[in-house]
Amino acid sequence: MAGVAGPMLRYDRSGGIRFLLGLLIGGLLGAAVLAVPVYLVSVAVQAVVPEPARWVLLAVVVAGFALADFTQRTPHVWRQVPQSLVNTLPPGALGLVWGFDLALLFTTQKTTSLIWAGLAALVLFSPALVPTALIVVAALAAISMVLLSLRVPTTTPIHEEKKGRRWQDWQRILRRASGTTLVVAAVAQGLLTIWA
Repeated sequence: MAGVAGPMLRYDRSGGIRFLLGLLIGGLLGAAVLAVPVYLVSVAVQAVVPEPARWVLLAVVVAGFALADFTQRTPHVWRQVPQSLVNTLPPGALGLVWGFDLALLFTTQKTTSLIWAGLAALVLFSPALVPTALIVVAALAAISMVLLSLRVPTTTPIHEEKKGRRWQDWQRILRRASGTTLVVAAVAQGLLTIWA
């Protein structure tokens, strides 16, 4: 998003601001839509699966996501937000569509499995927190993009690689860090379950 917002802010500041505002609003709307089915699944899981089994299931799921990240197989749909819309939608509408799409979580590529592990924990243990957590995460993601775009405006077009590390290199590093974090969480969860 910074590859789009940065040039917009540099050459069309009001367009860039409309894009970022649309990104925030779209993200909040998408998160609210996603919260409904996730909440319903969470309530159903709570009703059917006893708590000790949910703790074991969470440890197994988190370990699986760690393995996925370590092997560079983070689960996601092999799709990005529609980049062709950059040339067809005005900035505010573009941000709205992209923000909504990104907040649905299941429609775009993911760099790490941390979001999936967090979502699994919510589904297994906190149905009441699902709507709030999804909306807060969408808001934080949009706000971080706003801050990044305002602090480091770039003129690099969306498809150009920057000098130095390529995105694929950063992706591998992030996935290894995510995998390590998830392994620690799974082991800790497993130990807590055994000792409880």
